[in-house]
Amino acid sequence: MSSLSTPDIITATEADLAAFDALFAHSSAIGTTANGGLHRLAASAEDGAMRDAFCAWLGERGFEVRVDAVGNVFGLVTFNPSAPYVLCGSHLDSQPNAGRFDGTYGVLAGAVAVASVTRQLRERGETPAFNLAVVNWTNEEGARFQPSLIGSSTFMGSLSVAEACSSRDAAGITLGDALAQIGYRGEAMLDVPVAAYLELHVEQGSQLENQGLAIGVVRHTWAALKWRVRFDGEQNHTGPAPMAVRRDALLAAAHAIVAVKAEAELHGLHMHSSVGRLEVEPNSPNVVPALARLLVEFRSPSTPLLAAAGERFRATLADIAARTGTTFEIEHAQLREPSHLHHGLSELAHATCAELALPCGDSVTVAGHDAISLSRRYPTSLLFVPSQGGLSHNEAEFTATADLHRGVRLLTALLYRACCQPGRYLGGATS
Repeated sequence: MSSLSTPDIITATEADLAAFDALFAHSSAIGTTANGGLHRLAASAEDGAMRDAFCAWLGERGFEVRVDAVGNVFGLVTFNPSAPYVLCGSHLDSQPNAGRFDGTYGVLAGAVAVASVTRQLRERGETPAFNLAVVNWTNEEGARFQPSLIGSSTFMGSLSVAEACSSRDAAGITLGDALAQIGYRGEAMLDVPVAAYLELHVEQGSQLENQGLAIGVVRHTWAALKWRVRFDGEQNHTGPAPMAVRRDALLAAAHAIVAVKAEAELHGLHMHSSVGRLEVEPNSPNVVPALARLLVEFRSPSTPLLAAAGERFRATLADIAARTGTTFEIEHAQLREPSHLHHGLSELAHATCAELALPCGDSVTVAGHDAISLSRRYPTSLLFVPSQGGLSHNEAEFTATADLHRGVRLLTALLYRACCQPGRYLGGATS
């Protein structure tokens, strides 16, 4: 594969792609599972080791490394101290026993792309209008600490530092304490002026593979309604306690899980739903459960549809509680609005794909990404490369090396154009 270099565009070289391969292989060995996946929960020891490796890589290549109050790690390249930054990145944390590519790819590709652009600009004697930075956002996955997207949400101000750091895992450990334990709790949030944000990610779907496309340019995102629902019953003996008097919180939860699926089925392809976590207390074989907690999700492109579904489901929960002799509470509710990604950056991605001979098409994301947080205020581009079989959050998650390389080449070219020719593609955007 040869690199493309013209007065109007630069992209990753063979040496850059080799550097990416080595960095990705290093990452895949930190938190690796027996089946070749990744188990690297946010602010865990494994996450700390990966952050150490990432920061060392950045430092060796002249990046200024900064860590903010919620553990977001920034690698900054400053050409002009008074200019804003074009950011790129994603997250290094994973789901339990998950894949090597989700999130990690975007951070490592971003680091290599920024290093490549920086080196080639200096070789050409070219000074860009904007600075460059790569970022690893803390706790994107929401597997250990809830909610998801904590790092990027706090950076954007939609979540306070106190709220973020007080989030607790199942063992009662706060995110703030966990970050301090691994040495990644900074003293303050970083005031980084942002011109634009680009995120490269594996698709986590099968559209690109099915259509034979190398790149998906995300135009808009689905909305998401997330509830933490708690049923309270009465602890009792599963043997002698008469069935008629039992107040079984787990039974109520079981009815609710079925109801979540039934709600999605009302809307066909316009809604996805899930119950991804169930907590039961005391969780003993011979005890009627006194408490059951569910994390419920409804996702749809339509916010009104989600609002109506939420009202119906609330009534369903009340009915379930009445029928099972339990009570219920919605302990936490979050509505993530749909968003539209920046038109100019999307058009730039399409044009650059054409120049690099990369077949591309428009995409939509149902999954949440840090790009969604950034898109509320800044010009944002979210780009996909194919996922084999569409499988994700699974140890067997896979994207071919050739597809990973195509994404790195595209991101490098886009970063160059966004920081060197912003008037053409961002309308001279600053913040």
